[in-house]
Amino acid sequence: DKFLQERVSADTPPERVSAIAKDVLEALAGVIDKHGVTYPEYRVLKQWIIDIGQFGEWPLWLDVFLEHNVEEVAYRGQHGTKGSIEGPYYVADAKTLPAKCELPMRDNEVGSKLVFEGQVRDLDGKGLGGATVELWHADDEGYYSHFAPHIPDGNLRGTIVADDEGRFEITTIQPAPYQIPTDGPTGWFIEKAGWHPWRPAHL
Repeated sequence: DKFLQERVSADTPPERVSAIAKDVLEALAGVIDKHGVTYPEYRVLKQWIIDIGQFGEWPLWLDVFLEHNVEEVAYRGQHGTKGSIEGPYYVADAKTLPAKCELPMRDNEVGSKLVFEGQVRDLDGKGLGGATVELWHADDEGYYSHFAPHIPDGNLRGTIVADDEGRFEITTIQPAPYQIPTDGPTGWFIEKAGWHPWRPAHL
């Protein structure tokens, strides 16, 4: 019952599902044909698909390789700043903080002090009072709270409520660059392709 309650859905009509599915299958068939994919390679692909499901890494793999394309589509026809992807390390309901604040952190959190400030404005340049800014980032060693057992939940995460002019000033520490997990199917995929797993430090 819990599994069914947590499922997401979209109001996509069957005709659109059919059209998208057909294009996906045709694109995959085109790749198989273009590269002359062999049966051993096909069997490895099937095993990797099974592995990534069993390791629970589909959210990671999809967020790393495809979510930015979905964000590009979402921005089409819009104005203002393009959105950022949530990515695999977003956690909802972070602690609500005032416009000028310090992110929750451990006592003696290691890292160089960083102050992130700005203003949320509408399309006419007017400050949006009470706008919320969700901020989360890795620590000085590249680890995220909720995903690393040695870090308290909520560490270096917050939902900041901007002031009446849409301004905010957030004190935190400079995050470190980090590798996406390399000990599972996503890491194997990257290694076999000869790519690197590093992500730059970012907020």
